[in-house]
Amino acid sequence: MSVLCMEELFPEASPVEIKRTKAYLEQYKEKKQKVAFFERNPPETDKQKSRQAVLIKFTSLVERAVGEILQSDVKAVIEYRFIKGNSRAATIIKFSGWDYCDKTIDRKITEGITSVANTLLYLE
Repeated sequence: MSVLCMEELFPEASPVEIKRTKAYLEQYKEKKQKVAFFERNPPETDKQKSRQAVLIKFTSLVERAVGEILQSDVKAVIEYRFIKGNSRAATIIKFSGWDYCDKTIDRKITEGITSVANTLLYLE
């Protein structure tokens, strides 16, 4: 009975939600640049104001979810890869000094995406 209650209290992201989260993370850098554009050039129309609000909400949710990753190495990899907008190859090169092979870094990325997906279940 207690296991069932725990599953209800702390649901895990489904594979579809994890895939969607990966897409969100891949879109983050572009959306963040659009937020910066609106900060430099304030929106003039209601449509632009609405888009700005959506972009701010999106980037804020992603930033908060990434900030909640508990493992520092996973968090560092996710921040470098998605928040800073670096490629997979650049990420592997950056973290190769940790004596991690590329497969290990890929696992860290997968763990991070799953963590973000689970956190987004509570934030959205």
